[in-house]
Amino acid sequence: MKRGVDLLYQSLLQEMVEEVSKQEEIIGILLTGSVARGDALPGADLDLRFILTPGTGREFHRELCQGVLVERGYADVALAQSMLETNPMEVYAYLDGQILFDPQAALTHLKEQAQKRFETYQISEPEREKIASWLESARFKIRVAERGGHVLKAAFAAGTVSWQIIEGLWAANNRPLPPNGSIWAHIKDLSQGPPDVEERLKHFFCGETGQRVQVALELLDWILPSLERGSQRIHV
Repeated sequence: MKRGVDLLYQSLLQEMVEEVSKQEEIIGILLTGSVARGDALPGADLDLRFILTPGTGREFHRELCQGVLVERGYADVALAQSMLETNPMEVYAYLDGQILFDPQAALTHLKEQAQKRFETYQISEPEREKIASWLESARFKIRVAERGGHVLKAAFAAGTVSWQIIEGLWAANNRPLPPNGSIWAHIKDLSQGPPDVEERLKHFFCGETGQRVQVALELLDWILPSLERGSQRIHV
């Protein structure tokens, strides 16, 4: 395995590949998640996707193997392609994933489709408007609380909008939103953003209360005009 995957994970994955590769209805195995990306913490789970022969289906399965939580998802190629089209976040499973078994090149083709979907992605106007509306409301509430000296209210408002701020950053860059475990790995995809966006996000999530409130406002003050400019470009 690449990227320093723990020996226990290597052993488990080798056993699984040997086991399922003998099953005719399984035509692909993809390792996803933090282990595939190479940023797994000790004790992290193993996320696996299995590609099945056309028309075949299996239920999602979760189990402990030698103390490691293993999660297995299943889809045939048609379902996997449909998920890529309807859920942009799906691209990251293939972009970050490691192909373990692919005798018919099904996963190779899915990976190519995911790369194209990522490169050509455009956020829809309704989704852009929804994110902007939510963030504008949040910014107003944070500012009112801050100016009134209500630090708790300001911090609470900033905290409850944290995921929407992440959505806004990626929407302003016309990139699919990554799963929460992939956010830090894909900050590099933000070609546009406030200066030192990674440091700002660290302060937003780990700073002291007043700092988190200020960073939230700084991020919102960048995101909202950027979303508006993106909307104008679409209509030109």
